[in-house]
Amino acid sequence: MITSPPPGASSSSRTTPTAFQLHAAVLAGRVLEPTGNTTSALIESYGKLVTGGLYRPQDLQAGHQLLVRSRLVSEEGGRHIPSESLKRLRDLPDDVAAELLLHELLLREPPLWLYAAVVDDEVRWENVPDADQDALRQLLADAARREALLLTLGRTLDAALLAEYGKAGEEHVVWACRRYLRDDQQRPDLAAQVHQVSLRSDQLGYDVTSPDVTGHRHRMEIKTTGSAAGGLVEFFLSRNEATVGERDPSWCLVAVRREADMSLHIVGWCRGVTLLPLLPRDLSPQGRWTSVRLSVPTTDFTPGLPLDVWV
Repeated sequence: MITSPPPGASSSSRTTPTAFQLHAAVLAGRVLEPTGNTTSALIESYGKLVTGGLYRPQDLQAGHQLLVRSRLVSEEGGRHIPSESLKRLRDLPDDVAAELLLHELLLREPPLWLYAAVVDDEVRWENVPDADQDALRQLLADAARREALLLTLGRTLDAALLAEYGKAGEEHVVWACRRYLRDDQQRPDLAAQVHQVSLRSDQLGYDVTSPDVTGHRHRMEIKTTGSAAGGLVEFFLSRNEATVGERDPSWCLVAVRREADMSLHIVGWCRGVTLLPLLPRDLSPQGRWTSVRLSVPTTDFTPGLPLDVWV
């Protein structure tokens, strides 16, 4: 479910590009040389391109602008350079290339209706403007494929939003740890040892590492949640995170709440042992759980940071 549009989401009245416009963009992409073309060379190529009278040069120029908006073409030194993604896309069959181009464009410029249309793995077509529905039908005649496209876009945008919010939560915890060590404990040397290790690897099972004044080093997995409604903190936990949390006594999970005004507040922290009873069990050797959504009571979290609390 796409919970809310990010800042900068497109709110213009533009409609989804039609199949005609997308196919024109694919043709315009095929004109580009690997090393790029000047503007004058492109215009000349559009005039010479044989399309059976279907596409005028201005249609191809408009298609080129779709490629620019999708960031599949960049301008460097007066030349229009195709990206590696475009080089791969333009070799595909026309219908596949057009669908992938639409996918790329809507990810780059997500319309506001998309955030209302994809909810809980369901497409609510009543929230899709008629003009956009018509454009989607032109490109994808099969209703199931249209729905699959929007669901894929929704999941991708949702994952991007969660990653953005998660990064902000991690940065907030790093800031809070450094402030505590530097200002409250008068230990700027320790504050300098607080690190956001997720920037280097997301396979460690934790995001932030910080020392405390007793010499212990804490490893913190940060979960940023949109709310703590009903006295619950909800988040996804990977199997790797759960495994590290179960075995490492210095591991803890820190919950950060994101308010409606985008401000961040630390809910508290808990040890891995708190989460163990909530984890699923593998029911068959043919399959193993990899990620689980947990709802943990706020009362299971110790307020504040785990620094200087050693059990």
